[in-house]
Amino acid sequence: MPIIYVDSREHKKAQEIIKELRRLGATVIEKMLDIGDYVVSERVVIERKSARDFAKSIIDGRLFDQAARMREKYEKPIIIVEGNLWKVDKYMNININCVLGALISLVVKFNITVLFSRDKSMTAYLIYDLAKMEQEKEKRGLKTQTGKKNLTIRELQVQFLASLPGIGVKRAEKILEEFKTPQNALANVRLWTRVGVPESTIFLIRKVLQTPYSESSREVLDRQVKIDEVVRQESCQEEVSRKDRGLGILRYLEQSSSSEDGSSEGSSQG
Repeated sequence: MPIIYVDSREHKKAQEIIKELRRLGATVIEKMLDIGDYVVSERVVIERKSARDFAKSIIDGRLFDQAARMREKYEKPIIIVEGNLWKVDKYMNININCVLGALISLVVKFNITVLFSRDKSMTAYLIYDLAKMEQEKEKRGLKTQTGKKNLTIRELQVQFLASLPGIGVKRAEKILEEFKTPQNALANVRLWTRVGVPESTIFLIRKVLQTPYSESSREVLDRQVKIDEVVRQESCQEEVSRKDRGLGILRYLEQSSSSEDGSSEGSSQG
């Protein structure tokens, strides 16, 4: 009976997989993991991604940051892509060549195994079989590796800016090269177009930076994230008309602006 560690966040959103793992005979232990979603041995960590999230992580740069951290701490990191990855270009406007390039990079550059799963049931079987092979056949112990390390100031600066919506690691590095420090970069966020950050992303970031923290601010963020989802595709959708995309985002911004003006007038009259 293999033992499987599952990350606490994954445990909450993947109950179907957890139930199937237990049905197969595994002992599932919820644990806060520094890296990955599942750990099945001291050398194997597994990151589960839906096809949609895999595509999004290519666009915003998260994929390769996660890959580097997995590779650093585990001998055999694995990414399971759940769903039909070959259809994401139809509903996300991402060039399929970007997907293929990312898969090649994971295998060649990061030495990470990528497995494909039809659904959650198949994902559970893959995880169970990997755990059984590692623990019973290979006699590997179960141990989590910490992802914490002493980061350099440079790494912390990149990590800080990369956490902003629509930025990611690559854009964060370009911003720092242009503006030198995070403080100077944030003071000049309007000028990020110099390094290729779209106006719509800047609009969203300014909302994040300037909106007071409160319960009511959540609704504004949820609405603006729709813009971010469009913008994150920019680097990998050359086949989409720039004019059409620009008009689409512009119309959204105009609607948002009109909505906000209306609410402001209402509050002033009251």
